[in-house]
This record gives sequence, structure tokens and C-alpha cells, in this order.
Amino acid sequence: MSVETRNIEWIDMGVAGLTDFIPGLPKGDAILVRGEPGTGKTILCLQFMHKGAENGEKCVYITTEETPETILRTGNELWPDFPSLVENGTIQVINLSITASYASDYSLVGKAEVLDIVLKGLDAQPDATRIVIDSLSSLGRRLADETEFREIFMRLLLECKKRGVTVLFSAEGIPMSPDITEYLADHLIYLDYHKHDVIWTRVFILRKSRSVPLKPQILKLNIERNGLSVEEIPIALKPVWFASKL
Repeated sequence: MSVETRNIEWIDMGVAGLTDFIPGLPKGDAILVRGEPGTGKTILCLQFMHKGAENGEKCVYITTEETPETILRTGNELWPDFPSLVENGTIQVINLSITASYASDYSLVGKAEVLDIVLKGLDAQPDATRIVIDSLSSLGRRLADETEFREIFMRLLLECKKRGVTVLFSAEGIPMSPDITEYLADHLIYLDYHKHDVIWTRVFILRKSRSVPLKPQILKLNIERNGLSVEEIPIALKPVWFASKL
């Protein structure tokens, strides 16, 4: 490890095998994970939460797409202790999905209402060290005024930075050109899958990472009974289609 990284406090994202390639991600940074449906974004978010809870950290999960009931069910399928971690307050779930109570009858929300719900939830868990916002895309679609997304994202990012927490955002798809979320995140992860000959392979791509020695950038991604794991790409599955993601 280089001299510049020795004083960094690393956190484990909880993805099995990842620390075989990188020491972790720096505490207090902003992480953005992007991918198409079915690539494992929500599982990664839950794994990030569960790892923190296992370490005794307080966590906040802000769900804008799946209902809290679905989050609890998925977490319970992965880890039997997940419901108890929610019940005892180690993990607090903030509901910003369509089932929450809003001023609008159609679950459309404005900047003030979003920030009020989120900030009240964060204040209720003042010692939180890990925060998940899953997903930015769903939140953006439900804004009464979509032009407010940039201001909301900036406020949420600055609030997390001010509190010194490590925040994991999720978003849908891998854009052709970067947007504000990709530029401002400290670390950018792509979850993707490709067909090579007759084999479908999921991949974990650490596209951007500040202060982290990358070794290597692209890993094979597995979705298993207890969450995500990564390993080196088999040499036979290192074709040219990776180049489009770098």
C-alpha cells in the first residue's frame, strides 16, 4: 500500500472477496453504484448496511423505490438477523417509497417535503455512520418538479459529508456520458452483465475510486444465497467488451 493511503480509515462494504483486491473504501466518502435492473444494486445496498450493523455501527436505509416491507423481506432472506437489527434500531429504514404519506395523493414530492422526511430520519439516528439512499433514479422520477433533483442531490450529499458518514447512493443504468452524481461521488461502481459466446457473466467494475489502489478494476460478480461476492475474471472471459466500460 502506498504511503498516501496508510492513514486512511478503511471500511468494508460487505461484499465477499472484495478486500482481496482493495483495502476497502475510505470512511466518510460518497459511493455511487449504478446498474441495470437485476444486477444486484439493492443487494449491495443491503450488504453495505448489514456489514456496518455487524460491526456495531448505526445505519440508515432510505428507500425511494421498494417498500420497507420488501426491504425487510429481502434482508431476512439474506441474513436471519436482519429483522432484529431493524427492530432494535441498529438499522433505521426511512420510507420514501410510494407507500409513504405525502401531501400529494399521487406520491409526487417536492424538494421541501423530501428534505424534511430525510432530515427528520437522520436526526432520529444521530450516531449513524452508514447511510444508503436507494435509489436516486426512483426519487427523480417522483419529483413534482424534476428540475429540483440537482438541488436535492447536492443537499443530501452535503448533509452526509457534514455528518461524516459513509453514504451509498444507487441509480439505474450506466449512462453514455457522466452526470452530476458521477462527478461528485468519490467512488463509482458499475454492476453489469454481458453475454460472451453462450455464457452470461455479471461484472463488478470499480470505475472511479479516490485514494484507493485498484487491483484490478473489473471483477466477476456472483449473486449468492447470502449476498454478493466477487472474484477475478476467468482469463477466458476477458474479451474486448470490457473496454466500453473503462
